[in-house]
Amino acid sequence: MNLSDTQLPSQGSPFLVDFYADAPITAGFTSLKSQPEIYLDFAAATPVRSKCLQTMLPFFSQTFANPANRLHKPGEQAQNALEAARQTIADCFALNAEEVVFTSSATEANNLLIRGLWNHPLRKRNKIIYCETEHSCVSETCVSLFDLSSQGMVLDTLKVDKNGQILPEQLCKIDDSTLLVCVMDANNETGVVQSKIAEVSAHCQKWGAHLHMDCVQGFARGNFENDNHLWNSAVVSGAKIYGPKGAAALLLKKSKPKVRLQSQNTGGGQENGLRSGTPNMPAIVGFAEACQWTKDNKKELRAHLKSLETAFLGALNKLHPGGISFVAENVDRLPGILSLGFQNVNGMKLAEEAKGICVSVGSACRTLQATASPVLLAMGYELEQALSTIRISFGLPNTISEATLAAEILATAAQRVKADSASC
Repeated sequence: MNLSDTQLPSQGSPFLVDFYADAPITAGFTSLKSQPEIYLDFAAATPVRSKCLQTMLPFFSQTFANPANRLHKPGEQAQNALEAARQTIADCFALNAEEVVFTSSATEANNLLIRGLWNHPLRKRNKIIYCETEHSCVSETCVSLFDLSSQGMVLDTLKVDKNGQILPEQLCKIDDSTLLVCVMDANNETGVVQSKIAEVSAHCQKWGAHLHMDCVQGFARGNFENDNHLWNSAVVSGAKIYGPKGAAALLLKKSKPKVRLQSQNTGGGQENGLRSGTPNMPAIVGFAEACQWTKDNKKELRAHLKSLETAFLGALNKLHPGGISFVAENVDRLPGILSLGFQNVNGMKLAEEAKGICVSVGSACRTLQATASPVLLAMGYELEQALSTIRISFGLPNTISEATLAAEILATAAQRVKADSASC
């Protein structure tokens, strides 16, 4: 995409044309209230781009047949569309089409891989290892299996340093009893890019362990590469790449010996017997279009998100010099995801006080839980600092003016929260 062809000077974002054109989406998410809302929670959910929505629409009411029934032409058309979407996603990651398994979400895909490996009747190994900063759908699934297991599961974690990087000495935990190792390529809360993937992969290959990567945020923000020899399986989601919710994929590479998964639901045997159920065709074709767009526009995407982050931090440092702490400030991070806190200011109270600014406290999955982020605690942050931290995640519809205004509102809100706390 040529940015000069799509620039909308009055809006300040080169990507807004994708939302304005033939789509009922208002950039900036202006509400009907007197004060505009600035949405800075794109790591949690993204709107559907106009072209993506247009791709989906025919599959709601025209090409609506079940692709499992190819005895008639409508079913055959649906099946052709399903396989075309599968091939598009496979091409994005340099895979074969049969290595793409559609699911309803990244959570389901992670569960299918983890539970499927452990529950398979031909499984011979008994150790599962996950990085301490994994998303809860990975860590809690592993813990749940351990709690329910009567088959001698050994469950262990890879500990990290203050910057979220796996400690080198932890890699010795991977051995010939290891079935599975789960490591994110980039963290959804902090944006930290995991620099030890190659080392983890080397140990997994040495001992024949399966390396699984949750790449939802990495792919969404231009970090995930086609260098797929490092992993055995990975997960991506439409909900984070300006595609529809309800579609994700488990990327499961063929290998020798063959990766054996036990299906987690029975029925019609769709997705090569791994995921029974009628495919969500509108979501799947939209997901495929979103994957292709994300791959093709990776460079522009990263540059836009980085410019928003730079503008935000520049304004914030002027308005509130000192007293701001950043999580993993000096390591490689995904562009546009910031985990920061104001000294002596509770993150939940700040999020509530900063009227019109939409942010998260930790992962969006846990925002309403009054607990410190397990990710930050695993990184060695004290409880008070973890409770003071909020996550800001910029997205394509955001503008430079929104980024600077958000900094002003947050800085002012932090001062009010601190003053209120001092007077108590």
